[in-house]
Amino acid sequence: MGNNTDPGEYIDKINMSDIVLTLTGASLSIVGAFVLFFAHYLRHKSGKPVDEVRQFLIFLTIADMFNAIGLLSGVARFLNSEDFTEDKVAACHRHEEFGCIVQSYVTALFSMSSFFWTTIIAFHLFWTNEDNSPSSFKKTILYHFITWGIPFAITTAAVSKNVLGSDLSAGSGAWCWISACLPHYDRTLWMTISGKGWEILMYFSCCAFYLLIKWRKIQIRRHRTKVNIGLSPRQTAVQSVEETKPHEDLRFLLLWLIEVALRIFGTVRYLTAAVRRHTTKELKSYNSVDHVFLHFQSFGDSAQALCSCLLFCIFDNEMRNLLKDKLCCSQKRSEKRPLLTRQTTTC
Repeated sequence: MGNNTDPGEYIDKINMSDIVLTLTGASLSIVGAFVLFFAHYLRHKSGKPVDEVRQFLIFLTIADMFNAIGLLSGVARFLNSEDFTEDKVAACHRHEEFGCIVQSYVTALFSMSSFFWTTIIAFHLFWTNEDNSPSSFKKTILYHFITWGIPFAITTAAVSKNVLGSDLSAGSGAWCWISACLPHYDRTLWMTISGKGWEILMYFSCCAFYLLIKWRKIQIRRHRTKVNIGLSPRQTAVQSVEETKPHEDLRFLLLWLIEVALRIFGTVRYLTAAVRRHTTKELKSYNSVDHVFLHFQSFGDSAQALCSCLLFCIFDNEMRNLLKDKLCCSQKRSEKRPLLTRQTTTC
């Protein structure tokens, strides 16, 4: 048995429910991404302003959509692979399939990009209110360099080091990521560098930006309350309207809460597996809890674009009305066409 791989840890870990959950989450995310793109197009076509944060949301959705596509291809490969037979696990095959490596590259690249875009959105909302913030063009260039350049460099380095491959669902679901054939230290290191470390950093950094923004709004509200004492009722009403305008930005900060709710199960699985791997300590009820969390991770890791669509299209009155008006107009046009054809035939 090669490289400390225990066959009992991996055999029959994935079942059909995990396959269905991943397929459902990934498919709905792809559909949700296109709905979000279409709603963004309708908003732009209607002449309404599209601010920087909404543009960043589109880039985030692109990353989430390609991550979902990668997970779909991973499930398709899993259904036709023999990675989980006892002979394969015991032999710890070093020659990974090309399709497995490509899928690992895509999902690692775009999942990291998703973490960066989520953090950038929270950071942007905080930083743009500062007086010393740089120009919009410089910020955009910097944001794109961080969100696409760093993940590209990390995943390319992972390919060159030959660490991508089938992880036998020890840290993922029915898809490839970091090869299970690596030594324990290298395996944990590359899992941290190529995803989970940035994921945990995103949790805490977005939480910090959210608290800072809330604290600043409280300070502004207290200051305005003191100033409003000497103002007329009309001036007070105008300031209260201006104060409610930035509240829409808080909806974008909810993105990190969505990421936490969807991905925390995979994070816990990664941490517990790392502790078990390096301490050789048998954690109580590890296998049963890991199986339950695997079900949640199978759906959560593939459902980010779906939740973004729900938050910014379905639960957004403006976007929902734009989509509704477009669908109603299309329906009315289709109903008028038969009437026109009848009139031409009777003439």
